[in-house]
Amino acid sequence: MDIAGYSLAELVDDPLIGLVMKSDGVDRSELELLLERVARERLRATRLANPCRLRRPTTETAPCSPC
Repeated sequence: MDIAGYSLAELVDDPLIGLVMKSDGVDRSELELLLERVARERLRATRLANPCRLRRPTTETAPCSPC
């Protein structure tokens, strides 16, 4: 199994990894909530660091100036 080629979602869904997580006492639902929270926080930090980059241009918005 080449782990580098899989997403976190695919790894969490893998039956063997599920057995290892269970034997280690990892609660799958808590892990999924943690991963979702981390993803939201990373997205928020990215938007704060560069708000112009992630904004989609529309006819209603002016282009971001100093960016």
